[in-house]
Amino acid sequence: MTIDPKDGPADVGGVRDDTGDLRLGLVRAMMWAAVGLIVLIRLLSARQAELPWSSALVAMAPYPPMLGLLAGPRRPLVRITLLISLVLLYALPFAIVGVRWQWLPWPLAVAALCALPGRVGWPLFALILAVTDVAGMRSGQDALTALTWMYKTANDGLIVFGLYALAVMVAHLHATRGELARLQVLGERRRLGGELQIIVGTRLRVLGRQLALAASDEPDAAPGVVHDRLGAAVDTARLALADIREAAGAYRSPEPEPSAISAPLDSPRLARLTLAAIYTFNALIQVVTALYDYHQPWTMLILIPLIAGSGVVLLRPSRRQVVLLTLLLVPTALPLGYAIWELGFLGEMWPFLLGVVLTSVRRPLSWIFVGVATVLYVSLFFYPPPVPNLAGMAADVVSLLILTWVTYSLIRLSGLVAVLQRARRDLAREALVRERSRVARDLHDVLSFSLWSVALQGELCQQLVESDPEHAREQLAQLPELAERALAELDAVANSSTVLRTDEEVDTARIVLETAGILPTMTVHVDTLPAGLDAALAVALREAVTNVVRHSQARHCTITIASTDGLVRLRVVNDGVREAPAPADGSQRRGTGLAGLAERTGGRVTAGPLAEGRFELVAEFAAAAVGAS
Repeated sequence: MTIDPKDGPADVGGVRDDTGDLRLGLVRAMMWAAVGLIVLIRLLSARQAELPWSSALVAMAPYPPMLGLLAGPRRPLVRITLLISLVLLYALPFAIVGVRWQWLPWPLAVAALCALPGRVGWPLFALILAVTDVAGMRSGQDALTALTWMYKTANDGLIVFGLYALAVMVAHLHATRGELARLQVLGERRRLGGELQIIVGTRLRVLGRQLALAASDEPDAAPGVVHDRLGAAVDTARLALADIREAAGAYRSPEPEPSAISAPLDSPRLARLTLAAIYTFNALIQVVTALYDYHQPWTMLILIPLIAGSGVVLLRPSRRQVVLLTLLLVPTALPLGYAIWELGFLGEMWPFLLGVVLTSVRRPLSWIFVGVATVLYVSLFFYPPPVPNLAGMAADVVSLLILTWVTYSLIRLSGLVAVLQRARRDLAREALVRERSRVARDLHDVLSFSLWSVALQGELCQQLVESDPEHAREQLAQLPELAERALAELDAVANSSTVLRTDEEVDTARIVLETAGILPTMTVHVDTLPAGLDAALAVALREAVTNVVRHSQARHCTITIASTDGLVRLRVVNDGVREAPAPADGSQRRGTGLAGLAERTGGRVTAGPLAEGRFELVAEFAAAAVGAS
């Protein structure tokens, strides 16, 4: 594990981290709290062994580099330096204190699991445990005591590793929640781009060839031939428009296809496996201790099945988990432990029950349960004998707290990983919906207008080709360029690089209105606009001109664009009202057109009839509301 657990933003793509109280900062806090409690237990053990505090502090010499490794420095040289320092400082206490402070190389176990890759760390972890056992026996301890030291080393190392690994996992999931969405959007963009090239691009290329042929300077091309060629091009343009409308409608579907969400996700299995390993090592410690203290192997026939059954219940969560664990662990320790002393060791397994209670039972009932259990746990120190001293009792209580904390953390964090997995999928799904909606909107706002302009001018040229050939030739010369522009816009729509400019749309609007036989009057007084506002205004102008040409009998159209006090206003008035249309105030329809534009940009669009058969449309945008995007 070499990922920095500090990585990972709280917000991804503007989406707030909604994983409840168990956020990344609290995950790290759990890890540091566990480390602190283990250090406290080691201090209490030194006090119980009647070591002077100076010797205990010397024995803690390897802790600072271990904490530095857990903090996650990113430079390899720093990590290597900390590892070397940890190994050297771990050997220092032996020269000063000897082996009286318990030979527990848990900082080395933590470093092996947390600072090294798994293929190196796990074999090294196993080697550390084996050396711990051998070194314990060579230092004069009996086999059971040396084995207990090995179990405690493994237990402490796994506790810290479990929380560290989960912090890394949660940080990774936080950092990559948006990554899945980005990958899905890129894949969807490529897919839609290819689809649009097949559906629309083919027609646009055919349209370009047809217009180029109609505009060619063939001396023998009769007006009728040019008329027919233009008719074929106009038909192709209208077919392309129909394809665009159909594609845009399909892309506005509320949910993408299920197959679009297919990226593999991390599994919370690591949390369950770590909890199983910690439980197993603690169970072995209790079995070994019971054998060492009472020398009655036959009692293992009762103790081991109870411990094994509790482990199965712990690792297979259900609604009855709390009840079953309580029945297995509490009555057997108290009061049956008074009859068979070895069963009293089941009290040492209570932290796993308390962790489940804190996870599954609502507060304050869970806290009451934990408080009562802690009092009963302390009572176990006085029977059966021997009664430990105060330091030993304190160490055992702290051990209860840390194991309860770790059990709660691993169970709770396993659920948190699942929550973050769902968050990644939800973000990806929302991103795909937004991307498809964007493509549909751009097809409507950008490409359909260009094709509609080609069809309109093509029809005009058809009408003029016999009556006014020179004017028709002038108009016809512009059409191949418009077709090329439409093809470029198709690529821009697929690649999310569409950029509209108001000044270009003003010129296009004049040409379209004149082509439709409408006299335009253009008044434009605006300074340089932010990119987002410029694009919104250009789309509004396109939509307004489209409505004038397609839905009115206008002979004159006045377009005014002005900016005052941070507000940009587009006003379009025509004199060709057919009927009083519904007001476009953003409340009648949503998603496309002027109402949809106002909804997306925070602008305001109003429309309605005026006196003398005129119709007015006003679109207003605040520069601060439409960002420079």
